[in-house]
Amino acid sequence: MSALGAGEIGEVSADQGGASRVSSREMNFEDALADLGFQRSDARATRGASLYSAGPNRFMTYSVHVYEDGTALFSWEFAIADYLATKGIQIGSDEALNQFVFPREDIRGPQDSAWLVGAIDRTEASLRELRFHDPEA
Repeated sequence: MSALGAGEIGEVSADQGGASRVSSREMNFEDALADLGFQRSDARATRGASLYSAGPNRFMTYSVHVYEDGTALFSWEFAIADYLATKGIQIGSDEALNQFVFPREDIRGPQDSAWLVGAIDRTEASLRELRFHDPEA
């Protein structure tokens, strides 16, 4: 993926990992979020921030908190119990309600399309490294 300058974004395309990517043209951060599939979620907004969410698949949710100070916070959660149930595997007592995988630390950065695409790329790379059959690899 090519690096984008501050505030640059454009047409959305899918890469081999399935995530949306953008080509360069001038656009504000809210438009960039929309191009990447994020929708504003007023129901879960926090004081001083707007929340945007995207679901790249039925188990994964990406979240971006957009703050008034020009920063943003990227996080994600993966419904691991629901996913494993589709594979005939359960976790613990099979209570799926609170069984999510999420990062130990969220990623904070500028309200910039290149930063957001980079955060998504790093998340996907980290998840691709999971190997349940060979956890020491």
